[in-house]
Amino acid sequence: MATILYHHRTLGDGAEGIHIREMINAFRSLGHTVTISGPTGEPGSGSGDKNNLVKWFKNKLPLVFFELLELAYCFFCFINLYFMCRKRKPDFIYDRYITFNAGAIWAGRLYGIPVVLEVNAPLAFERSAESDERLFFKKLAFSLEKYICSHAGMTIVVSTPLKDYLESTGVPVGKCFVMPNGVNQYTFTPKEKNSAIMKSLGIKDKSIIIGFTGILRPWHGLELVIEATAALKSSGRRIFLLIVGDGPIRLQIENMLIEMNLADDSLITGRIGHDVVADYINLFDIAVSPKATFYASPMKIVEYMAMGKAVVAPDSSNFRDMIDDGVNGSLFSNDNGKTLIETLEILYDSEMLRQNLGNEARRKVESRLNWTWNAREVCRQIKAR
Repeated sequence: MATILYHHRTLGDGAEGIHIREMINAFRSLGHTVTISGPTGEPGSGSGDKNNLVKWFKNKLPLVFFELLELAYCFFCFINLYFMCRKRKPDFIYDRYITFNAGAIWAGRLYGIPVVLEVNAPLAFERSAESDERLFFKKLAFSLEKYICSHAGMTIVVSTPLKDYLESTGVPVGKCFVMPNGVNQYTFTPKEKNSAIMKSLGIKDKSIIIGFTGILRPWHGLELVIEATAALKSSGRRIFLLIVGDGPIRLQIENMLIEMNLADDSLITGRIGHDVVADYINLFDIAVSPKATFYASPMKIVEYMAMGKAVVAPDSSNFRDMIDDGVNGSLFSNDNGKTLIETLEILYDSEMLRQNLGNEARRKVESRLNWTWNAREVCRQIKAR
């Protein structure tokens, strides 16, 4: 059994907290010893005060000073991991990539300990391109990203396009190993629809429910789902659109639902705790992820699949990393509302097809798209090197 030193520099909340917690639990379930290093420690360990302090610094400090603190953390991380390596003597360091932080790479090289780098997004690109992100030392961020990804013993990326992007920036070809996000198949498991939740949400039993989960942001393409749902309704089909989540464009989405005559056939739940998300996904007949950033491995997809739902997603390589079109999900032409409508119509009209796709989706989760498989594969790859 391996001794693993797991480092992350995150707040440990949202999707990142789920990913961190589930991978740690998966390693431990396989019998490995995991020690956590990071400013907020282990997710769910009561680090709320630290989280609030970090958020305060990020929001209040001028951009240049905050990034100087990020750079300073790189050296803190190196020193901290240096002493933890000397004390724990880990078999490998598992580092969740964050902008500017080469500390784990340096500590691993100094001790001759392999570093497994988990890359969930091209953060230098993301922080320089997204409207709600910021980046002052752009050139340094891009240079360090290339250095860090190139010098890890093993660089895990969550999608094929992320691998392609990093290789286009100079990361050696063959360096990156594609490992899509997983799911806890014991938490997310098919069951009967909860009639009490259905009643509380005002959903009629005979309606086919199209569902989405996630933060309501522009790049999720919810307008495509709304337009498609309206088209199905106008054709006489009994349909209900259930949006599980909240976010900055909620008011825009609500207004669009009214404009498309879906006010009585739709609902936005607001924010739902991840511990009950499975109960809401279980209400879906068809689960949709209409868009995503080009490099993402949306966790909602594997959660839908684990619940045995008929999944609909764009036909792009990051979704094809998880879904086999026509086998365990349906892919529509990327950003094409007409083909989304056609795909939803086919699924609406065939309960058997929905069931078959959902059953195969569940099988793929059990055999491959789960956190335990990911953790086992990391250990296997490290042992083989």
